[in-house]
Amino acid sequence: MRFKLRRQFLNYLTLAASLPLCIASPAADDVADAPEYALKAVYLNNFALFTDWPESTDEALEFCVFGKDPFGRFLEKAAQKKIRGKAIRIRRAVSGADLKNCHLLFIPAAERENFNRIAPSISQQAILTVTETSHIDEKYPNVMIVIVQDGSNVMFDVNQNVAKTAGLTLSSKLLRLARNVK
Repeated sequence: MRFKLRRQFLNYLTLAASLPLCIASPAADDVADAPEYALKAVYLNNFALFTDWPESTDEALEFCVFGKDPFGRFLEKAAQKKIRGKAIRIRRAVSGADLKNCHLLFIPAAERENFNRIAPSISQQAILTVTETSHIDEKYPNVMIVIVQDGSNVMFDVNQNVAKTAGLTLSSKLLRLARNVK
């Protein structure tokens, strides 16, 4: 079962690697970050796939990006599929008041210093919080998943305790693929 899950996850990652080839040429400024954020967009999709939120009547999963969006078109491409029968809606440049209906919140590295403004408003809410840095940082206690770039490898760390406190259940399949679990 574990091998099958890893193969499925690797298939998603292969898809992510091919996304830049399937998309019209990005603007010159986007070229450098294109493969990295295409891959991270697929990671977000997979994180949502392996997360259970408390029961809700929402017809779609809301993926929110806090502050400046580093994904460009890649997030839309990765979010074209449904997750458990629910469409994915993307909202960008969300702030504290906009977070209420988010299911997944991505905090880009460039916005981590501004995160403290919204941290109290998402504390103990069922919002899967994801950021990018080198490790889980005690300075940002509400972050559940950290995408870590180690050379050419992209991995992730999980703070399962924060997810449980927020009422989210992270699949054991996701936890087994994590580099570190707190």
